[in-house]
Amino acid sequence: MVLKILDEQGALVGTDPKLEGSELLELYRAMVVAREFDERVLHLQRTGRVPAYYQSSGQEASAAAAFVLEDHDWIVIAYREQPIRLARGIPIEEELACFFNAVDSTWDPTEYRVTPLNATIGSHIPHAAGLAYGTEIQGKDDVTMVVFGDGATSEGDFHAGMNFAGVWNAPVVFYCQNNQYAQSTPYAKQTASATIAEKAAAYGIEGVQVDGMDVLAVRQALANAVDKARRGEGPTLVEAVMYRYSAHSTYDGTPVYRTREEEAEWRLKDPLIRMGAFLDKQGLLPDGFEDQVRSDIADQVEAAITRFEEAGLPGREAPFLHTYAEIPAHLAEELHEDQRIAGEPLADLDLPEPVDDAPVPGPTEKMTLVDALRSALDHRLETDPKTVVLGEDVGVEGGVFRVTSGLHEKYGDDRLIDTPLSEQGILGSAVGMAISGLRPVAELEFAGLGYTAFDHIVFHAARYRWRTRGKITMPMVIRMPGGGGHEGYEGHSDNPENYFVHTPGLTVVYPSNPYDAKGLMAASLESEDPVVFFEPVLLYFVKHDGIPTDHYTLPIGKARIAKEGSDVTVVAYGNAVNIALQATATLEGEGISAEVIDLRTLKPWDRTAVTESVAKTGRLVVAHEAPVVGGFGSEVVATVMEKGGYLLETPPVRVGHPDMVWGQAKLEAYSKLTPAKIIDAVRRVGED
Repeated sequence: MVLKILDEQGALVGTDPKLEGSELLELYRAMVVAREFDERVLHLQRTGRVPAYYQSSGQEASAAAAFVLEDHDWIVIAYREQPIRLARGIPIEEELACFFNAVDSTWDPTEYRVTPLNATIGSHIPHAAGLAYGTEIQGKDDVTMVVFGDGATSEGDFHAGMNFAGVWNAPVVFYCQNNQYAQSTPYAKQTASATIAEKAAAYGIEGVQVDGMDVLAVRQALANAVDKARRGEGPTLVEAVMYRYSAHSTYDGTPVYRTREEEAEWRLKDPLIRMGAFLDKQGLLPDGFEDQVRSDIADQVEAAITRFEEAGLPGREAPFLHTYAEIPAHLAEELHEDQRIAGEPLADLDLPEPVDDAPVPGPTEKMTLVDALRSALDHRLETDPKTVVLGEDVGVEGGVFRVTSGLHEKYGDDRLIDTPLSEQGILGSAVGMAISGLRPVAELEFAGLGYTAFDHIVFHAARYRWRTRGKITMPMVIRMPGGGGHEGYEGHSDNPENYFVHTPGLTVVYPSNPYDAKGLMAASLESEDPVVFFEPVLLYFVKHDGIPTDHYTLPIGKARIAKEGSDVTVVAYGNAVNIALQATATLEGEGISAEVIDLRTLKPWDRTAVTESVAKTGRLVVAHEAPVVGGFGSEVVATVMEKGGYLLETPPVRVGHPDMVWGQAKLEAYSKLTPAKIIDAVRRVGED
């Protein structure tokens, strides 16, 4: 049954919501504001003053969402939510900035509790589930509403978000604006389901369908869902059946995928006409009200666009400065180079001070990599109540490799969170938890099984600081077991580190031993930036002496000399370091002194340590378990050649996996990195 309160002529056909006249007039005003803004910005785009625009005309009844939420509640948006954002109080200038591309002028999401626009369809849905659950864990009385279109329900993120929210009974409202078309694809080609609302049942969630052109019905449905969530009774999926009068965007032109008859039929349901007629019948609509509202908004839009055009763009450094909590040296160098080429003054930047890598005093004991990681996590969980660990099997079972063993008993369900089996859901909800103020540690059971979560890592975790100019940060650690040598099945030995190294906004760590793993994990848990933390599976249960029992951190971005030498520099990380060290024993027997540099961190990486070593040896080999083609070795070689190619006496050599998939189980022996391959490479660079 579709909830409906007003018919197309503005007559009551449902239960009167008994709102005050002032409340009804404010609802109407919000719709008029949205319609006038929409039409004005469309005109600006048509006259070349705005690059592109996504109209919302026909969807103004959604403004009701802003009237049923408290100021402290969150609204997680896609992009076509102008009615909601404007009704929430986001100024005209800030809303216009989204489409003018003046990104330094967009709203502060922590002030308005409205997230920024989201370009990847549906990916914000699991964010909302994590945000809602995160606020609940912290004891806050917040409700989260996530707004999306009918097209988003075809995404896996819709399933992940609904499923996680249902399992967690999270205080979240899923508000679907079903405007009949996902760009040009009609509803019938999106799903065979009769309604979107009925899909809620599969997740143990209530589903409600409402006339989305009836602002009073939309308000009632959303108010009921918000009240239910705040009472702790779980999520609701509200499907508002509505119509988008315009094309998908100004890129599209006149829609050719629907008929004029269809458009005319929906025009009769116009939410402004319907609500205006109702107010007029009630004697609540002042003379000239709509004209005055439209005139005010038109003036504000024109004034805002004029200010933007006169002010011009912010300085070149603006987009550089919000990528990381502190601008790293290599990014500062790139900014200064761009400014030099453009003939601009160089920005005065505060660069992070170098950190010493001094030995850690105090008692030590023998530890495995698993023990070391657990020790760092335990310390952080004990000292920071905002740190949570989530993933498949991380709680009761203690993780597939038992890294979190015993922590669930110590910290409970809300700190060690067993999730449904969905990498999309794990990483998507982790993003939402970070928005809520938590510091999530997300575990993927194997790095090669996490590709479905790629969007949440590279498009959201990595970019949220940049996207919000530092207002929302992503202090999270993403644990990724990887590497070969353990005879795993397909996907269990993958080394996808370079995908993440290539992503601005991420830190990438890849230790080779328990000492470094503990110190680097501790540092990662303190970082204000998202860290992808790779763990070499083969080394999980190898014991090492001399691991400090006390808490300590190691500097991110600083390499170590794993073995000193004078004839050739071998650069490696992760399991490749130990393979390189095995190779040096044979090489020493041949009278070749190899210096092994353990990078420990791939982003940022220690360019100074590598170039200083190459300056001493004159020869370079780079070894890693990932494929050679496009591997991190290419970055090391290219940088050495750019910064000090004259230091090399012979061409450098890269060693790694062939450009093929890892062989499963016993077959991995045919392609894995071995000491013999590194020995051969060292011999080759030794040839004059």
